[in-house]
Amino acid sequence: MTIVLNAKGFKLPRMDREKFLDLMHFGLDYDRNSMLFSIKSYNSIEKIIEVVSGTLGEEVVFLQNCIRCGKAFPCKGCSYIELCTTKNLPFSCVCPPCLRAQKEF
Repeated sequence: MTIVLNAKGFKLPRMDREKFLDLMHFGLDYDRNSMLFSIKSYNSIEKIIEVVSGTLGEEVVFLQNCIRCGKAFPCKGCSYIELCTTKNLPFSCVCPPCLRAQKEF
């Protein structure tokens, strides 16, 4: 099973202090009020995915954020997934509806 997370906010189970500090060092941020993790830095995104996947015990992928409409969306519906070098990473892209709308112009 694959777990899809939104880079703007996601929950993780309680973990030991060392793993928590590793995640903070790799670029995650934690909001104590909402109890949500978010990605602060993308410099070590592969390591973040590896540690989060290990913590959850499942493969983890992130939603993309559309640069045109701002919506979060998964990569699995994209017709360019085979060519994409940033698939399933929490970066910006253009969602399928915006791609279709662009082709109509």
